[in-house]
Amino acid sequence: MNAPPRPRRFSWIASPMLAWGLHFATVYSLQGLGCARGWGDAATRLAMGAATVLALVAVGWIGLRAWRRLRTVAGTRDGTFAARLVAILSLLAAVAIGFTALPMFLLLPCE
Repeated sequence: MNAPPRPRRFSWIASPMLAWGLHFATVYSLQGLGCARGWGDAATRLAMGAATVLALVAVGWIGLRAWRRLRTVAGTRDGTFAARLVAILSLLAAVAIGFTALPMFLLLPCE
C-alpha cells in the first residue's frame, strides 16, 4: 500500500552506495587538484574533510529515513525489506567512507 514505485525504490536502495561513490571520486579528485595546483596540505585536507563530513551527513540522513520507515511499517511486510536493506547499506557506506578517509588522517596529501 505505502510502498514507493519500483524506480523510486531502486534509487532509494542505491542511494547510500551512490553517496559513498561520489565521496570516493570527490576526495581523490580534490587530492589530485590540490597537489597539482599547489593548494598546500592544510587546504587540501580541509577540502577533503569537508567532503567527508558532507558524505557522512548524507548517509546518516538516508539511514535515519530508512530506520524511521522501518519502524512505521514494522507490522507489515510492505516495504520492510527495502527499509532494512537501506539501513544496512547506510551502515556499510558509512564504514566505507571512513576507510576512504582514513589515509587523509594518516598521510600527507601530496607525498
